[in-house]
Amino acid sequence: MNSKEGELKAGHPPAVKAGKMRITQHKSCHDTTNTTTPDDASILKVSTSPPNTSIVSGAPVHGHSDYPAEAVQKFHDKPLPTHDQRGHCVRTNIQQPKK
Repeated sequence: MNSKEGELKAGHPPAVKAGKMRITQHKSCHDTTNTTTPDDASILKVSTSPPNTSIVSGAPVHGHSDYPAEAVQKFHDKPLPTHDQRGHCVRTNIQQPKK
C-alpha cells in the first residue's frame, strides 16, 4: 500500500481543518491553457443559396422578402421591464377556535 493510498479516506484526501473548522477547497474548473482552437469545420456556415419558395394554403411564400429583417428583429426583441413586479404577499388565515 502506497503512502498516498494510506492518506486517502473514501477515495479522497481528508478534510483540511483549522481551529476545529473545515476549510473548503474548491477545485478550479478553469484551465489556464486554452487547448481548443476554432477550426474551420466547427464554425457554422451560412447557406448562400436562395430560400426555396413554397406554397402554403394557396399563397406563395417568398421567404425573407415578405418581411424586412429589421421588422422581424423588432418583433422578436421584447422590451425589458423598468420595474420588477414582485408577487403580493397573501396572508394565510389560520382558523382558530374562539372562546
